[in-house]
Amino acid sequence: MSLDTMKTFAEKLSRYSDEYELKSFQIIFHGGEPLLYPKEFYRESIKIFREKLSDSYLEFILQTNGVGLDEEWYNLFKELNIRVGVSIDGPKEYHDKYRVFHNGKGSYDEVRNAIQLGLDKGMHNVLSVANLNISPQVLYQEFKDLNILSFNLLLPDGHFDKLPDGIIREKVNTNNYTPYADWLIELFAIWKNDPERPNMRFFKTLIQLIAGEEVGDQMLGLKKNGVAILETNGNLEVADSIRACYEGITRNDINIHTHEIDSVLEDPLFDIYINSHQMVNEKCLNCPIYEICGGGFLLNRYSNENGFDNPTIYCHDMIKLVSYIQNDLINSLSDEACKEMALTRVSYHEIVEELENKGSVSVQKNIKDKLSAYSLA
Repeated sequence: MSLDTMKTFAEKLSRYSDEYELKSFQIIFHGGEPLLYPKEFYRESIKIFREKLSDSYLEFILQTNGVGLDEEWYNLFKELNIRVGVSIDGPKEYHDKYRVFHNGKGSYDEVRNAIQLGLDKGMHNVLSVANLNISPQVLYQEFKDLNILSFNLLLPDGHFDKLPDGIIREKVNTNNYTPYADWLIELFAIWKNDPERPNMRFFKTLIQLIAGEEVGDQMLGLKKNGVAILETNGNLEVADSIRACYEGITRNDINIHTHEIDSVLEDPLFDIYINSHQMVNEKCLNCPIYEICGGGFLLNRYSNENGFDNPTIYCHDMIKLVSYIQNDLINSLSDEACKEMALTRVSYHEIVEELENKGSVSVQKNIKDKLSAYSLA
């Protein structure tokens, strides 16, 4: 990405900020791999944003694979107040299967060294993707051995026609097939019983939602998605993982060199993405945990047959996980506290049985048409 593109984006973002009275932005340097940029790029980029959005609160984050992340980089990020997140895929034998150099060598040792160095240099977070092949105890112990104070887990990208590895197609969203819930429940129990547990955003967000707090992100809750991806050529697109639905789905003609940022509000896919927790399948609207799950991440709802008009591929997993955590909270709190938060016991089997019947809430036709418009059938 050129600095000219960065400057144009900052100018357009400033106008967007003024018009919509938005005063807080999170700027994430992602990739690819952002450490392939020269250090001077970051100095100039941060300077541009702070000059063009001088009246706004700006939070800068960089997500890296950690390779090449040395003391000099950490010192630069501290100087520029950029929070650093490092991606790791578990213990060495697992990480080195997925993240390799061109010569076939795994990158675990380099990433581990970057994390260890970052413990005293302001590293903010470690990010991993849930992997059913790794024992929750083994994964958690890896994080503990690394002395990580904050980590987060993502569910694997995938949809009904391109499922995550190891998921049995015929069993998706069938009764008692909850491989990710079973794995996450085991991890939750380990995490909860650790008196010196690290911060874990996924579990923390679920607990807050169950307790009635208005939080959320792209995967959970009912908040609108406020994320847009700035491509290197200046194009503005929805989250890049949505590309996994099919080739070209995220492409549009919106470019910050020729358009204002609010042009995304007129784009059909952005409309669904921004409002993805409101534009959901009918089963979601009638589900008792809808306000917590929010229908799940948009990508995970896609199928060639119905477009986005499906529950998430993790529907049963989320029902079972939320039920477990909610009941666990009730066991941990006083009756008075549960009453204040309107917490009652829930049952995975009862919710699943309830969803088999037609609910009382119907999806508006215009929303159903928008969701199914991306069908390839």
